[in-house]
Amino acid sequence: MQKTNIQKSQALYIDGKDRTDEIDTYAFEGNKCLVTYKNNGKTYAYHQNKIKIVKSALQSAESTSVFSYLKQIAEAVGLTTEEGTNILADHYDKIAFIPEHSVLSHYLNRKQPEKDLHGSPIGLFPFGFNLSQKKGVEEAFSHPLSIIEGPPGTGKTQTILNIIANAVMNHQSVAVVSSNNAAIKNVFDKLERNGLSFIAALLGNSEKKKEFLESQAEIPDLSGWQLTAEEAHSLQESNTLLFAQLSEKLEQQNELALLKRHIENVETEYRHFTSAMAVTSDLRFKKNISSGQLLSLWITIEEYEASGKKFNWWRKLTFPFLYGVRDKTFYDRSYRELIRSVQAKYYTVKISELTLRKAQLESALEDFSFGEKMKTFTEVSMQLFRHTLHQRYRKKKRPQYTEADLHLNAEEFIRDYPVILSTAYSLRRSLDKNTVYDFVIIDECSQVDLATGVLALSCARKVVIVGDLKQLPNVVNQDTARKTDLIFQSYQLHEAYRYSSHSLLSSVTGLFPGIPKTLLREHYRCHPQIIDFCNRKFYQNQLIILSEAQTGREPLLVYRTVAGNHARDRMNQRQIDVITEEIIPQQKLETADLGIVTPYRNQTSALQQAFQGTSVKADTVDQFQGRENEVIILSTVDNEISGFTDHPNRLNVAVSRARDQLIVVVNGNENEKDNNISDLIRYIEYQNFTVVNSELQSVFDYLYKGYEAKKRELLSGQKQKSIFDSENLMHLLIREVLSQDEFSKYDAVLHFPLRNLLPDFSKLSAEEAKYAGHYATHLDFVIYNKLGKNPVLAIEVDGYGYHREGSRQNERDAMKNKILETYGLPLLRFPTTGSGEREKLVKRLRQL
Repeated sequence: MQKTNIQKSQALYIDGKDRTDEIDTYAFEGNKCLVTYKNNGKTYAYHQNKIKIVKSALQSAESTSVFSYLKQIAEAVGLTTEEGTNILADHYDKIAFIPEHSVLSHYLNRKQPEKDLHGSPIGLFPFGFNLSQKKGVEEAFSHPLSIIEGPPGTGKTQTILNIIANAVMNHQSVAVVSSNNAAIKNVFDKLERNGLSFIAALLGNSEKKKEFLESQAEIPDLSGWQLTAEEAHSLQESNTLLFAQLSEKLEQQNELALLKRHIENVETEYRHFTSAMAVTSDLRFKKNISSGQLLSLWITIEEYEASGKKFNWWRKLTFPFLYGVRDKTFYDRSYRELIRSVQAKYYTVKISELTLRKAQLESALEDFSFGEKMKTFTEVSMQLFRHTLHQRYRKKKRPQYTEADLHLNAEEFIRDYPVILSTAYSLRRSLDKNTVYDFVIIDECSQVDLATGVLALSCARKVVIVGDLKQLPNVVNQDTARKTDLIFQSYQLHEAYRYSSHSLLSSVTGLFPGIPKTLLREHYRCHPQIIDFCNRKFYQNQLIILSEAQTGREPLLVYRTVAGNHARDRMNQRQIDVITEEIIPQQKLETADLGIVTPYRNQTSALQQAFQGTSVKADTVDQFQGRENEVIILSTVDNEISGFTDHPNRLNVAVSRARDQLIVVVNGNENEKDNNISDLIRYIEYQNFTVVNSELQSVFDYLYKGYEAKKRELLSGQKQKSIFDSENLMHLLIREVLSQDEFSKYDAVLHFPLRNLLPDFSKLSAEEAKYAGHYATHLDFVIYNKLGKNPVLAIEVDGYGYHREGSRQNERDAMKNKILETYGLPLLRFPTTGSGEREKLVKRLRQL
């Protein structure tokens, strides 16, 4: 029998508890393990099933290097006490051993954790649920590391509470941490509101621990929560059935919400279409004509126009049957007039089709009594959860814990308080340093810096990261960035470990692109038109907007000050005057729940002074993250919008603070820059149907996307296609480039007729007007801004032979170039013999 000394690279667990520090040597003999203790030199025999030898995570060169780097970062950025102790660095020094199976081990070794096939089952949702939240909770229990992306107003706290409830029901411990006390206090308050705060301990730093210890309360009387075995079984069975029914109906609820927004958007586009296009009269069609038939008719008319033929007798005979044409004057009109009339009819028919489906869904949900049944399910789930807590605590008398107990009796404390709430920075000193929680949920993770976040990873069996990369990250000042970058450059590490440019959320996302992610899609907070801007601009239209208008306020407004150089030292008194003297009285905001946000601290100070003694809340956008008001005024301050003000994450936070009304205050200086603030203003103008003085008409994307899909469908069975391989390749490239975050505000349509882009031909010569008005003159691709539907870039794909110099097509190309230049639309040509198309397109879009 060979005795083995405990090594730094391993730990020995007995009955699941780390006993490494107490043991001198161990040896296996048969099915026994002989353990010799340091304190008394005695040897005890344990069955091998009770023993577990765990290897250290720090066995590879990479993991050792990453941990050494993080320790250096902690030394550089950690706060130092009056006694000279760097608390953050001290936390790292106390991490004596990192098990190879831990979440931190995976982070250090850049090895994505595998799915947990033995994850605890998900039983109940006592705080209510939707489909995204359900998926997020399920992923949390079936994976050691998962991400829940929580855009504004999508119920991430509700999701956290459901994870807590299911973990506690499975006798598991949960630590909920964040970078700030407000987020964790929010979780505690919602537990308290439901009479559940007795299972949670608000800990963290010395002051928080002291507050908790001084306010310890006895376990409340839970006798009212008791159920008989029969009652519990019956409720569980009925809830399981109702859960399945609700999951199906939630699909319908989401479809209904998407339909409502779709109808609103098509109606808005139709108003712009009728304003821009001269449609002399509507054609008559059969009553049950479909939008698909109208698209097919449009394509057929184009084919006739291209061939130069007139409608023959056969077409006149078949059109009523194929396309429902009921108008004898149909065949006497010009092709262009016919196309526009068909397009106009398409909108009304499409809206009718969508409205019919909307009515069907509303009826199905009403017949099911969806709202009542969701309420019943939530109440019964809570009843069953409370019954479980009654069973757990009914015979328990909880002791009054002292500060020493938090460290000496941490296991007993967690059995009493299975939910620990703390800042990420202080979690490791909330209880004994070796405490490992079954779950650590890191909230507002985009604002948790790397060095602090790793501390939370170090004491977790499972980690759920909750945050939103589209909101503001943790702020690293220039001095800290410089210091930490020097440390980073001294190591050979993956870019995702760089402290200066990564929060814990972005770091984990960068290291593990395949990690389970759940986007909470259902939005409940803001007026639909307010959050729809964020949805289109930042979230790739993935959100499902379930909120409704709560007041009669106009949801989106822009106030422009008079032109001038009003901003001084990041303060703009003129904008404050507009807010106090115009906006508040004109919009009747004297008694409204009003918040004013601004990018700069100087403007905040001036606003707070101006509204001193009132209920108006004024602060920087960064400080407003996580808060909300009925009405938000955004004071942009700048004479010309700066990169700081225009930061996409900052704008996303600012806009999504407003529940019912957003008012944007900008300087009245002419500004042609294509930036995020101008996108917001363009979106507001488009939604309010304000006439925008532009040389180009809107791109009617609902119309042309439907046309494009129908044309591809009709061409799919033909050998000769009018959509060439080179255009298909370019289409794929454009889609790939526009999928990037920096270009997410753009979309593209294929084969856009030039004549539909120009409001009139008054700026063109007779020859140019004839060419621009021709049916065959189109742009291969038009890239447009989704928020204002304004075209921003035309793209042409030029085949070498067809477009060669001196050819007739080359002359037409020159004419098209001149026309687009006259109307101010940039053009990018890609010869099929060229290269570097992706780089050229990205560069041009960035120049815009």
